Amino acid sequence: MPASTNLAHRLLKRRQLLQAMAIGGLALGCGLPLRAEPLQRVVAINWAAAETLLTLGVEPLAISDVGYYRRRMPAPPLPQTVRDIGPFWEPNLELLHQLSPQLILSDALPNSVLRALSDIAPTEVVNIFPTEKGVWNSASAFMQQLAERLHLSDRADVYLQAAEQRLEALRARLAQRPQPALYIAVLNQDGRHATVYGQHSMAQDVLQRLGLRNAWSGPSNAMGFSLTGIERLSEQPDAHLLYIEIPTTSARLQSLRQPNALWNNLPAVRRNQTQALGKFYPYGGVASFLSLAERITDYLDNQEVRHG
Repeated sequence: MPASTNLAHRLLKRRQLLQAMAIGGLALGCGLPLRAEPLQRVVAINWAAAETLLTLGVEPLAISDVGYYRRRMPAPPLPQTVRDIGPFWEPNLELLHQLSPQLILSDALPNSVLRALSDIAPTEVVNIFPTEKGVWNSASAFMQQLAERLHLSDRADVYLQAAEQRLEALRARLAQRPQPALYIAVLNQDGRHATVYGQHSMAQDVLQRLGLRNAWSGPSNAMGFSLTGIERLSEQPDAHLLYIEIPTTSARLQSLRQPNALWNNLPAVRRNQTQALGKFYPYGGVASFLSLAERITDYLDNQEVRHG
């Protein structure tokens, strides 16, 4: 069977599985309703918490920085009715009072801000990151804990079981042929630096779950990344490069990259073995994890068709 026919067949099977599994929505194929009425009025300042609520079928009352969330988070989609409480570091306390939430899921903010939030409603700090247990384990545990709090444990169990099966299927598919090492990085707008993901990062955990090798062997901080000169992305010349462009800087990045000898001389760029990953948030939950796994697999499948 030609490689292109093989790919079309795999993509059809993937669509069928996603419809049954309803990544980020839990559709009827799992025996669960598409949307459940929220059991608690929850505000999610933390984006991983917002994503997890939506994955469980619960619409948060409000989240931080709605517009930017929609530009960076891959799935599930954010309903138009979700309110914006401003930036995570300075949430709109007056609006929070008006919304009368029963629970606030927050980032690790200064104590003065957390005290003000606690005066409005019970406030919990989400601590998926940093993690030494692996991002998938940490994000899954958070989903299970939140689901139990909301009396939705069955829904979390169904989603996580389906997600585990999907990750195993992707791993098995990629294992059918040799795969290159991959750099996964965010390009800096100065055109000379990149944030490269390594140990303790979501990218590293996804690569490991897929049976792939991270081309970055340099140091990483507790959050799983390292800021380095882009010339270091040449240290493994056979590696491919998957990169993220932050929406607020992408136009400037593109203009800087055009005459950039550093970028043009990267081995992966010369061989046309690079790709922008689109929406990506490195500190998301299980839906972000699974979305990244899907896009990495799609990239490698397309490389096989192109060069097979």
